[in-house]
Amino acid sequence: MPELEIQPFSDDHLEPAAELLSERHRRHRETEPLLPELSNPLAAVEADWRADDASGVFASRGGEPVGYLIAAPAAMAGTSWMRVWIGGQAIRGDRDPMRDLYAAAAQRWVDEGHTRHAVFAPSHDAELVDAWFRLSFGAAAIFAIRETGAEEGFDGGVTIRPGTPDDFPDAARLEIAMSESMVPAPSFSGIVTQSHDEVLAEWREDGDSDDYEFFVAERNGRIVGHTLLYYRPPDLRVPERSIDLAQVTTEPEARGTGVGRAMTAHVLRWAHEHGHSVMTTDWRMTNLYASRFWPKRGFRPTFLRLYRSIP
Repeated sequence: MPELEIQPFSDDHLEPAAELLSERHRRHRETEPLLPELSNPLAAVEADWRADDASGVFASRGGEPVGYLIAAPAAMAGTSWMRVWIGGQAIRGDRDPMRDLYAAAAQRWVDEGHTRHAVFAPSHDAELVDAWFRLSFGAAAIFAIRETGAEEGFDGGVTIRPGTPDDFPDAARLEIAMSESMVPAPSFSGIVTQSHDEVLAEWREDGDSDDYEFFVAERNGRIVGHTLLYYRPPDLRVPERSIDLAQVTTEPEARGTGVGRAMTAHVLRWAHEHGHSVMTTDWRMTNLYASRFWPKRGFRPTFLRLYRSIP
């Protein structure tokens, strides 16, 4: 077998990389048909390659394309990470050479001061995920998808209604409680908890935007939960006519009493009635509550966010 040849990624590699990405996404859609079709793989690769300060590598054998890897700096969790985004990698055949591509690309990243690396990998490709695990990456978060539908309501002892700006102080209170719950073990999120005034200012700036749909759950006159839906722009994981379950919180004292199930059933039905056939969401793997709750609500994994910190 010819030796693996790895070169710095250049414009000359865009078309063969697009072919590799098209193959990858076609295999992915065979396991999860709700994912969008990829009508323009060249544009998808080029978007990652044209990102500010992007760099990467391209591999071939005997002149035939094997794989590619592209990353660019991204602000995540208050720091700068080198991120391989949704369209930033693909490989043909044996997945193990992805480790060689990372070895060829990552030295530059570290030399430039990027010691935190994130990779978004198709969750169905166990061999590819394993290759990243053998590079000391771990699974940090998960992207997921499911159909919406005429869900039966769940009686969680709450009344669910559209939220208004008058509800923003409660939404800010609940969001802070959610952030605080991910600071201790096992999450150790490193999230710097904002003050109520800071979070409330963000809600007042964006909460009534046309990009969002906001709902609250009331019990005995008190808001005990809220849900925020987001019209996320389409990409390789987000199909047209979908809506994103961007934020769901339940008051700590009310967790486990059916508030989350009631809100989820409500927004799945609302989305279906308003022409959104697909709902996406994501969660941290170390958030024990979320990682157990959402699969039980029918959400299926599509991508894993893998993470490595050096040293």
